[in-house]
Amino acid sequence: MKGVLYQVGRMLQLFGMLDLLYDIVAAGPLGPSPRIFTVGIVIFVVGWALTRLTR
Repeated sequence: MKGVLYQVGRMLQLFGMLDLLYDIVAAGPLGPSPRIFTVGIVIFVVGWALTRLTR
């Protein structure tokens, strides 16, 4: 069970980083979208928390 939670956490971290990268690349002249940026940060932090629970 711990291994599954760890892998899910790592995948969420990856998706969060990809979301942040996409938001930065797709940013217009006003900068990145705050909503998409916030979602990326939340996904990354949830994944990080899952990896910490397994230790």
